[in-house]
Amino acid sequence: MSKSEQEIGRAGEELAARALRNLGVEMVERIGTPVKLQPTKLPGAFRVIYGEKVSGDFRGVMPGGRSVLAEVKTIYDRNLRWSDLRDHQPGRLDEHTYRGGLTLLVWVHHSGIYVMEWPISGFGPHASIEPEWAMDIQKVKG
Repeated sequence: MSKSEQEIGRAGEELAARALRNLGVEMVERIGTPVKLQPTKLPGAFRVIYGEKVSGDFRGVMPGGRSVLAEVKTIYDRNLRWSDLRDHQPGRLDEHTYRGGLTLLVWVHHSGIYVMEWPISGFGPHASIEPEWAMDIQKVKG
């Protein structure tokens, strides 16, 4: 991932966190990817080794205590594709929903920020979500 892609992703995550708070999600916290630094042969240089995959980008809580897990995708210029999710993500999102949590997929696009409740009917392998569809389904239940 290039530095500019990382900056775009970070900016999208900030917008997504604000959108979650505006929807009433409390204690919104970024889920950090665990990393280890491994020394290299060059003095003072390290190689980053990523640890266990995380379930989403943000955790939070609804006022009644219900757990919230949100995965954020910042894709400004095209539809959101199923293939934009990493292999482990649909399963982790499904598991959180199965256990009674409110699971959200947040798409940051040039036309708006769409907060959609997971699972999304009709969204699966080889499918994509257009902004118009996202606008129709972004009804979030607490």
